[in-house]
Amino acid sequence: MNIAVIGASGFVGYAVTKEALEKNHHVKAIYRRNSIPEHQNLEQFKMTIFDQEQFKQVIKDVDVVISAYNPGYYHVDQKSRYLDAYEVIFNTVKALNKRIIVVIGATTLIQYDGELVKHGFYPKPWLHALEGPDAVFEKYRFDKSINVTWVSPAAELIDGNKTMNYRYDTDHLIYDQNFESRISVQDLAHAIILEAESPKYEKMRFTIAY
Repeated sequence: MNIAVIGASGFVGYAVTKEALEKNHHVKAIYRRNSIPEHQNLEQFKMTIFDQEQFKQVIKDVDVVISAYNPGYYHVDQKSRYLDAYEVIFNTVKALNKRIIVVIGATTLIQYDGELVKHGFYPKPWLHALEGPDAVFEKYRFDKSINVTWVSPAAELIDGNKTMNYRYDTDHLIYDQNFESRISVQDLAHAIILEAESPKYEKMRFTIAY
């Protein structure tokens, strides 16, 4: 497959890029800052998706777009930047009739007591950092004109190992036997590439956890 990864040098984006390359896919890596190690199946594009014509040219021939977009946790107006960025991203993928997988946070998942994760689960500074992806999800979640799959990780996303031993849900937070909600970024990347290869959650959301 030909896969475009937005935010390919970030924590999630780089894990997704590595997983795709390990499975012999061709990756177009889009990022603003730090480059990533070269690979024979990797094309790197140091750019911003706000250069809409260049962005369109980069993704025009891919099979699927995977977005781990993040303007930076210290952006002066992170929420607005997220909304502006996804307006560009979604308008472009719609114009090109592309499928897109979008990684958001866990804060809009439902806890065992029926409350959203963002109510009492995370400290306030974390919630502020997640306002952007939450706003994007709330704005576009019911827009069926976009062929989007939303991906929410577990409550705790860690740098660990790829176990390929995790469970799925759609809108509810998953807990393990210790009442913890955790997933490694490596397993998250594994699930995302599986969805890219064999879609099961088109125009839906899924979450995974141990």
